[in-house]
Amino acid sequence: EYLLRNVFAGLKSYDQYLSLMDRYGKYLVTPSLKARAEAIGTALYDTAPGSIAADFTYPDVNGKEVSLSDFKGKVVLVDVWATWCGPCQRELPFLKKLESKFEGKNITFLSLSIDHDKAKWEAKVKSGDLSGVQLLIGRGSSFQRAYNIEGIPRFLLLDKEGKIINNDMLRPSSDDTERILNTLEGI
Repeated sequence: EYLLRNVFAGLKSYDQYLSLMDRYGKYLVTPSLKARAEAIGTALYDTAPGSIAADFTYPDVNGKEVSLSDFKGKVVLVDVWATWCGPCQRELPFLKKLESKFEGKNITFLSLSIDHDKAKWEAKVKSGDLSGVQLLIGRGSSFQRAYNIEGIPRFLLLDKEGKIINNDMLRPSSDDTERILNTLEGI
């Protein structure tokens, strides 16, 4: 019970799930525990590397509806953030720097805000502090549920075909993020 409530509950990827099952699966001895663990794994499987990312449509600052499928043929780095999130704000300069390094390349930087305060989000977008594509998805969105996003900032990396490369990508402040992006085919 402890494992399911405290260890498995915070998983972000199917790979993490498999690793924990290898390590702790033998302790899930009752049918109920096994079924609940499998339900967690099933939910995460849809976001496993190589899976097709779930399409979505959300409005930009001008009210235009933008879909993930609009970026097919480009690598997409997704940033889930909010104006009230301190760690998110600390990542913004690094994200902006990363975007400038990859300007003109075959990559889209897509930021999804979970703000409830639309006016505050709009003010931040219009301030010039942000670049890339900015969309407002609100808190508790289907996107958050689909990717088991409980904490932010959260980054996801998708390939040109819309397949998940990493659903818990390193932050832009990590030196390895630029290196990983440079290794992708077709950028």
